[in-house]
Amino acid sequence: MKPKIFLGNFSFRNSYFIASVIGLTLYLVLAVYVCSLWPKTSDQASYFLAGLDVLHGNWRLHDWVLTPPDFWTSDIPLSAFLSGLWHLLGRPAGSPFLLMVQPAILWVGVVASAFSVVFLRLRGIEERLGAATLLLPVLAFPLMRSPMAYFITLSAIHMGALIYGLWALHWADRFLSSGSYRSLAAVAGLLCLGVIGDPLLAVTGAGTIIAYAFLAQHFALRQRGLLVLASLAGTVLAKAILHINAVTGGFVTEPLETRFAPWEQLGSNFGTSVRAIFLLYGAEPFGQAVASTIPECFRLLLVALAFAAAFKIARSGWQRGQIAAFPMMLLLSAALNFVALALSNRIALDGSPIAVARYLFPLWIDLACLTALVWPKKGVAVSLAAMILVVTLITDYRNLPAHSTGLLSSDDNQLLSRLERDLPPDGVGSWWSSGNLEVASLGKIHIYPGMKQGNGTVAPFVHIRKKMDWHDFDGKAFFVLIPHPEETFGETEALRTFGTPAKRLTEGRYTIFLYPADHLPVRAS
Repeated sequence: MKPKIFLGNFSFRNSYFIASVIGLTLYLVLAVYVCSLWPKTSDQASYFLAGLDVLHGNWRLHDWVLTPPDFWTSDIPLSAFLSGLWHLLGRPAGSPFLLMVQPAILWVGVVASAFSVVFLRLRGIEERLGAATLLLPVLAFPLMRSPMAYFITLSAIHMGALIYGLWALHWADRFLSSGSYRSLAAVAGLLCLGVIGDPLLAVTGAGTIIAYAFLAQHFALRQRGLLVLASLAGTVLAKAILHINAVTGGFVTEPLETRFAPWEQLGSNFGTSVRAIFLLYGAEPFGQAVASTIPECFRLLLVALAFAAAFKIARSGWQRGQIAAFPMMLLLSAALNFVALALSNRIALDGSPIAVARYLFPLWIDLACLTALVWPKKGVAVSLAAMILVVTLITDYRNLPAHSTGLLSSDDNQLLSRLERDLPPDGVGSWWSSGNLEVASLGKIHIYPGMKQGNGTVAPFVHIRKKMDWHDFDGKAFFVLIPHPEETFGETEALRTFGTPAKRLTEGRYTIFLYPADHLPVRAS
């Protein structure tokens, strides 16, 4: 019997499904392992603590202050779900192990989504194998490449929005081809959930669909109008939900002032944005010895394939106007993402090119899918990708850290033992270690981050945390951690704010001030 157009006959469909499940499981195991190799950041740990608060019933996160990408519909609920499941299995709900599992699941979700939306548009084993060969070196195995691995295995970096955005484009394409109102509802729902968690999706998701609806004159005006209305409805509803939640006692987000970059910085911004694309592809050999950058030089070919695919789709789309909707939307999404970053002040605020690169994650996913859709039967392209995949696997495996220190660095592991053994459960620390230490202690130690003020005192750093002030320590013994070199405050600011400690201790790179329960701190304003 001739195989059916989608997955073939029943036995083949089952084999395909089983192979997919096995492949995703093995990739998830690899992702968890790689996630365990780097200490986590307080951003990720603090969002994990927010997930624990959701698990305990505070699902609107009353009294919390989150970043403008609040991840309320991605990282936070996933953390809550994993913690609840872990508790049902008889393990601690706040286990640090979950900080390795959670970002791994999100990243595997991104990769699986990219494979799915591509495979749904290809026919036959040959095309899908070609597409998989093109996707693997671009998306799957940057997981093993530092510093890219460090960023994609952290939470709070747009991963949930990538999944929502990719599937929103998929269902927008389905609506245009079928007219199904279910597809239209899926677009609005996915955009709503995505924009709630990350405002970037208003540009790369809703903005893309609206732009395509205006450009795609070969579709009926009614269809395009409905698609615009659904995109606007999902985005506006997301903003309304966030506003209502905030004014009725839920979490608030820090102000996000979006500015255009000054005119004289546009050239530099453009260059930094292009460099960020090379960093995402692991193809940035510039400034390094040629002999040590052979893998990077090879991966430049992947960038060339992506740009060639984008050029082909753009030329076909404008000349004939009948190019498939999904590839054109991928191209528009990537272009809007690049322009939004290059014209904004985010590059000047973040500084480091690798930090800037995370804002181009949607572009990265879009170009990867576009390449796989354009070149799956092009023998030269597939052969190049296969060669680069082999080189990447060999070289990046050798560069993985030899062992893991766990959630904390070696110094902080030593500090945690001292805190649990000799000190009270409440304290103040720098932003960089506070959340990590709290999670690593399974909640036995509570460390609130402090930040140096212009007047020389330390104030609570209310960032991905519940609101508080130092009076919460009244009647309690507490400690103050001061790392060396200084991070968010130093000894002088601590003494001016909290007064002279009863004891002064040293542990590794930390000085520890210990204050008794009856201490009346200065708390100079």
